[in-house]
Amino acid sequence: MAAFDYNALRAQTLHSSREEEAVTVNTRALIDKVLARYSGEHTTLRELLQNAADADASSVEIRFQSQPTNAGLTVAAGSGFEDPKDLLKLKCRRMLVKNDGHAFREEDWQRLKRIAEGNPDETKIGAFGVGFYSVFADCEEPFVSSGDQAMAFYWKGNQLFTRRAKLPSFDQWTTFLLESREPAEIPDLKGLCKFLATSLTFVKLTSISLYLDEYCLLKLTKKASPSMPLQIPPSIDPLTSSKVMRIAKVQTERVQIDAHYMNLTQYSPPQQSIVAPVIRSIFRFTSQPAVLIAEQDLLQYSTRTIFLQIANATVDTSIDRKAAVELERATKKPPPKTTQLAILTMSKPEHDASETDATIFENVVPCNGGKVFIGFPTHQTTGIKAHISAHSVIPTVERESIDLNARIVRDWNVELLKVAGILTRIMYYDEMDAIGIQAKGLSGKDMEALYESAIHVMRQFTFSDSTPSENVGKHILSGFWQASKEPIVELLSTKGVLLSNQIRLTTDISFLEGLPMLPKALADGAPTFVKALVDNKVLVEVTMVDIVNQLENKALSGDQVSEFLKWAARQRLSGDMDLHALRRLMDVAVISDEGTGGPIILGNIRHTVSKSKLHDDIPLPADTIPFHITKSITLRDLEALGWTELGVVEWLTYLCSRRSPPVEVDFTFNPEFAQLVLSIISKNWDKEPQDRKEYLAISLKQKTCIPTKQGMKKPGEAYFPTVKLFADLPIHTLNGVKEKVLIALGVRKTVELKIVFNRLMNENIADINGEKGAKWSHVDLVKYLVGVRDDIPSEDIARLRGTPICKSESPSSGLHKVSALYEPNDQLRKLKLPILQWPGEWWPTSNEAKFLMKLGLKKCPDVRTLVELMAGADRSLAESALAYFMVNYLVNEYNSQKIPTDIPFLPLDPMSTDLKAVDQLVIPSACFTNSKASLLKFPVLRRDLHAHADKFLVKSDPSMDEAVTRLLKCPPQTLKEAVEQFSYFASRLGEIMPHHVQRLSIASVVPVYDREVKTEKGTLKVKHLTPLSVYLGSQNSQYAEVFDFVDFGLQANPFLWKCGTKTEPTHAEVAYLLVREPGRLLDAFQGYQKYLAVLRTIAENFQTLRKDKEFVKLMKRSRFLLGSMDLPVQENGKSAEDVQTIKEYQLAAAFEIVISDDFVAYNLFKDKVLVAPQEDILEEFYVSLGSSTFSSIITEDYTIGARIEANGQAQQLQKLIVERIQLFLHSEDQIRHDAKWIQKNVKVEMVQRIRLRRSLRISNGQQLSKVQEVTAAITEQNGFKVLFVTPKYQLFDVSQLLVTMVLYKPKMHSSLLLESLLSTALEVLKLRGYNVDRILKARAAEARLAEQARRQREEERAEALQEEAKLLEEQTQQAELEAKKQREVVPTMPGGFCSPTGQKSHDGVKQPQVPVAPITSFFNRFSRQLFDSHRERDRGMFSGVLGGGSSPAGGSTATLTTQEATAVRSAEEYKHKPTKPHILRANLLSAINASRAYNSNQVFSPAQTQQVREQKTYCDSKLAHDIKFLTEMPSGIRLFVERHVEASFLRANIFELNSFSSVLLEVAAVFDLSTPVIHMYYDDNGPTIAFNLNGSLFFNFRYYRELHHAAWVANGETAVKGRKEALIYWFVTACHELGHNIVKDHSSDHSFYTESFVQMYFAECMGRCEKMTTQTAQVQGQGLVGAPPSYDVAVAKRN
Repeated sequence: MAAFDYNALRAQTLHSSREEEAVTVNTRALIDKVLARYSGEHTTLRELLQNAADADASSVEIRFQSQPTNAGLTVAAGSGFEDPKDLLKLKCRRMLVKNDGHAFREEDWQRLKRIAEGNPDETKIGAFGVGFYSVFADCEEPFVSSGDQAMAFYWKGNQLFTRRAKLPSFDQWTTFLLESREPAEIPDLKGLCKFLATSLTFVKLTSISLYLDEYCLLKLTKKASPSMPLQIPPSIDPLTSSKVMRIAKVQTERVQIDAHYMNLTQYSPPQQSIVAPVIRSIFRFTSQPAVLIAEQDLLQYSTRTIFLQIANATVDTSIDRKAAVELERATKKPPPKTTQLAILTMSKPEHDASETDATIFENVVPCNGGKVFIGFPTHQTTGIKAHISAHSVIPTVERESIDLNARIVRDWNVELLKVAGILTRIMYYDEMDAIGIQAKGLSGKDMEALYESAIHVMRQFTFSDSTPSENVGKHILSGFWQASKEPIVELLSTKGVLLSNQIRLTTDISFLEGLPMLPKALADGAPTFVKALVDNKVLVEVTMVDIVNQLENKALSGDQVSEFLKWAARQRLSGDMDLHALRRLMDVAVISDEGTGGPIILGNIRHTVSKSKLHDDIPLPADTIPFHITKSITLRDLEALGWTELGVVEWLTYLCSRRSPPVEVDFTFNPEFAQLVLSIISKNWDKEPQDRKEYLAISLKQKTCIPTKQGMKKPGEAYFPTVKLFADLPIHTLNGVKEKVLIALGVRKTVELKIVFNRLMNENIADINGEKGAKWSHVDLVKYLVGVRDDIPSEDIARLRGTPICKSESPSSGLHKVSALYEPNDQLRKLKLPILQWPGEWWPTSNEAKFLMKLGLKKCPDVRTLVELMAGADRSLAESALAYFMVNYLVNEYNSQKIPTDIPFLPLDPMSTDLKAVDQLVIPSACFTNSKASLLKFPVLRRDLHAHADKFLVKSDPSMDEAVTRLLKCPPQTLKEAVEQFSYFASRLGEIMPHHVQRLSIASVVPVYDREVKTEKGTLKVKHLTPLSVYLGSQNSQYAEVFDFVDFGLQANPFLWKCGTKTEPTHAEVAYLLVREPGRLLDAFQGYQKYLAVLRTIAENFQTLRKDKEFVKLMKRSRFLLGSMDLPVQENGKSAEDVQTIKEYQLAAAFEIVISDDFVAYNLFKDKVLVAPQEDILEEFYVSLGSSTFSSIITEDYTIGARIEANGQAQQLQKLIVERIQLFLHSEDQIRHDAKWIQKNVKVEMVQRIRLRRSLRISNGQQLSKVQEVTAAITEQNGFKVLFVTPKYQLFDVSQLLVTMVLYKPKMHSSLLLESLLSTALEVLKLRGYNVDRILKARAAEARLAEQARRQREEERAEALQEEAKLLEEQTQQAELEAKKQREVVPTMPGGFCSPTGQKSHDGVKQPQVPVAPITSFFNRFSRQLFDSHRERDRGMFSGVLGGGSSPAGGSTATLTTQEATAVRSAEEYKHKPTKPHILRANLLSAINASRAYNSNQVFSPAQTQQVREQKTYCDSKLAHDIKFLTEMPSGIRLFVERHVEASFLRANIFELNSFSSVLLEVAAVFDLSTPVIHMYYDDNGPTIAFNLNGSLFFNFRYYRELHHAAWVANGETAVKGRKEALIYWFVTACHELGHNIVKDHSSDHSFYTESFVQMYFAECMGRCEKMTTQTAQVQGQGLVGAPPSYDVAVAKRN
């Protein structure tokens, strides 16, 4: 679309000469739409109060005037009303609003009557100029007076008009009189009073009065203190972030508002409710309702007062010119250079002094929620407890919210809101500064008195979400924080008012006195404010740096120490402090403790003292904190600090490590301190682990820490008081020390053995009494030791074990160690072991026996001792040792001892062992219990010991490693040995591991007979092969002659299978052998079939074999492939054509064999080349190894004859190929080209002849050639494949060429299949199961297009005939006029007309002329030329068709239009006028178009006979017909039969019926008749060949079957001639029946039209005959019988 210059079009329009027109406005509709935006409450009063404020008024008076009479209201004496509430029931008829501001100027009067012209003064509130029109919400025609003028508004239709008048005197009040449209209710007085009180806050008005008639309902007065300048703090930046606005100065004033109102204004009538009594009865315990005003006090007055603080800021603006222009366009006034912005707050004293609970001030008190005022309150909240007023804020049209949508307006308003945030910040600073002045010098309780004031300020400036737009509050908050140069605010702390970065949030830290903290009362009183400070990082908690600084400056003392430690522990336990931070704090923390006499650095402390373990008055290490400091701290807290309790071990270590300690605290000198130390150790002894006990004992054993009667002794030198063997022993004097502690330290309970040996066993030593004593025996010594056994030290026990103190039963032996002797026992004596000498009976359970056992006395010999006895030369003793070992195996727990593996002591089995080794002893690992192990020459344990083999650790079999090694070393030499040994291994298959299999599979251990080598005795020699080289199976395997097959039985074969022996060779193995020894395998197979089977198997697995590239190269060179050659064998007496061939197979390499992919060429040269077996898998295998295809070694040269015209025969063949090739490719998988490619790239041309020369290159360099005449050839021309065919082409030749083109590897049957598809009718193919629906649908579509084309040609022909008829009619009229003038008489002639042209029919319709038709004119000549002399019978019947042989059953002339039918005229009527050709053609076409389908299933017509007027001797007979519908043929023609004919008739005559359908369809094609018009019927007898039933044509099948079917299906010239005659016969019959569409009876007129049909369509019929003749010859040349094209088209159209 072309671009359009709209600028030029606009300029053209503006400069046009047409008259200009003003835009008209429907004033009433405009005002209504404006008022729709002013839907808020008290809108009219708000606008009038705003006008008063803009006029600098100080007082406003509002009066509601009721109707002159108010029916139903009772007036009381004095007050005027009996019931004060009746005053509220008055109807208001007008409202009068007056103010004492400046009188209206002329421009004010002018602006008042113009909508949308706001106040141009930028300091005024009005902006849009539509506020005044809010009066029209309740008033129809307002009246305004001001000064000395007045203006009245009135309506004329929808247009508003004004009229001004001059007042007689000047009035100082400006008055607005608003007459109500109809009496209205008095407004809600409570809400109205609240509105008026709120309206008085920021405006300059000082008084507002409200009256109802003469009653003063409300009097509001405002008093303000003189303004005081407020200094902007240096820390606050008064400039907005975008530098557009700046606060120049701030002034504050105190305001007092007094409300004097009638109580009636606050009265609310009680709400009656049905459920209220029920609810009150249920909730009796709930709070009581609010106290209501007594009715008698409603007319009384009340007074309420509040105090406020207003801060007014002067704001300088600086806006760029472009933005200023945009603002002026939006607001109708320029943006102000200076504007005012105010904030209203209440300090704590003002709040306390105000009556904030008064309902009238509900919206004035900012603590109830701040609002944004634009002169008057809007619906927008500020988000803080402060009102903000900004005259220059641009509101929306309805003035209820701030405009934050329009871009320029939004930017201006955002800046003003940020200025409001800065002013809020200044006021917050001022409030906190006032509190700070009061807080100077205060602390403690005095400081707490200021908390309420600080909480009030913090709550007042706590930001929350503003409504309805939350962005307003966000912008104010943004200005609040951006005002500070740093993100800090002033707060009241424990040290006064400070900046927030100097104050820390209240925590549980109480040990830092000098750090300013936010009092908890403030955090709890204003939680939201404090949370916001914390979230924004303005106020933070106590940091580690704060604590470190405080600890560095002052030492902790008193309770501060424990508080600090408790706090640090809590921080660690909560995870708020890591270990590094704790260490940092401890390093700087110092404790000033008077008890220790000096400062304690907590960073050095590691331990604490537990009073339950140690005393609190003992010397402590320097890293241990005294107990009195930590006594109030829990153990969990101390552990959190990283301190651990001082253990006894550490304390003792400290005591032992001191150098020159004072004597009073030295436990090695001072018995009292030693008593204390040992008492502490004793008290904690049971709690200490064993290793720490041992450490304590070691630490004290060498210290003189035990007080005794002989002084301080080491523990080992002191004795318990119970030791009284000698009087001079040092006995300890300790009290309260546990005995086990002293025992552990080494204090003795027995006398030392050395002393005992010296004093008691020496004959020369005197006893205690000084007398000489007797010498003790070992029995006496044992009995003494048993008496003191519990007190003998462990080292003395060890000394007793190592000292020879006992005798044996052998008299010659001396003293022995107890551990070298055995207890007295008869079994042990049989083993000749050393027995303890013990007088009397030996009791194993006695104390002496137990003590000796403790010293090492043996109860039984150990395993090694017994084994040594078993291996000795004394076999009797050895057998006794064996018997003892087996009997006492469990009793003596020999199962827990190891049997020596280095001493041979086990006897062997003589039955399974070589006689030379029978007496030999072996170690347990050298013999086995399984007798089959002897097959591998392994020793076998004596049989009587097999039951105890597990006691001797004898295994049943050697390990598999040993067995495999033995087998590899000595493989079986005979098949019998192999069976035995392999069976043995097979019984242990589970033990054969992969590494065993790896060794066995490549070892030559399998004995087989060598078929090529014999021994001297003539037997086959045994050779050894690996398991991988043999196969399990019988000699009947197909590979038995090639590979070694073995069978050692069911028990032995599993072993070979485990070693990798297979049941048959793998494909790779067969392939390797086949390639290397093909001749040997061929001989072994004794035939080619087995060899081919092997080749087939290799071919199937070639993808795996080809991974071995070297083997593939060998395969390509090796002559292992089978190829065949067909050699001729000619027998005597037979011709060359009867020569038989035999197939000869040869082994050859791949390059010597070809693949037969051209069967025709192969048949020519099959005795010259070796051909691969014709199997897909083998052919692919041969090609992979380098075999060539037959087509690659054949050269084909075509000699193409001259091209000839074939009347579309080539095109028909091409169409047939494209059509049927898709059916052929449907079942193929190796497709080279599809049907679409054939359609685009293949052309068919017809030539006279084609000669083909095939040349074959054979391996010896020779070249053989064969020449043939063929009927088809393919060449490439200009990028197309051209298929040349001869006139009598063979479809098989065409199929052979096509399959090579569309398939990669065509088969022999491929050509036959395609030939069959090309030559078979589609209907037959469908019956055979082919999916031909697509083709039939395509043909149907073509038939539809042809039908449309035919109809179009018909219409064009009819139009042309009409034009011709019109022209001829004009010429005829002209000729008649000329003839009339010449008075010439035209002679009559056949077919002429004597009546005037255009004769009217009986219904008034103009009919075409019907000529006179002589019967014997054209057809007599035609019949003589058409038939020869030997067809007289047929000719007679044919004449009957025209001469009355056809009898239309009930036929009648079809209802025709003016150009379709005509009445029959007599010959005399038209004898003077010839028939015009165009009229005749029109009549014939109309007759054809009048033909129609017969839709009924029954045909019944009675016989009729009528007299024909034209020839009195001619009788027109109509035979009777009674037929029924049977079926519809595939071609679409309906078949009727006589009623008695059975359904089997169809099956018996299906072929003949289809043939007759073909004939009738050809006939219909001559006339362009549609198929449904044609019908077939059958009767058993009767003379009727065909009949016309109301335009439906019926043809008798019986006549066709008897006259023409035999010739139709014949061969050769007979078929050609027969088909031509049949077509002509039924063509003339159709002409006869079509004539009945014009003339009903068999008259001369009907004969005329029959001949006219024949004459007009004869050329078309002959063309069909020639075409059908050519097709018949072509089809029969292929040995087939086909149908004409019209038949296939009809079948396709039907489908």
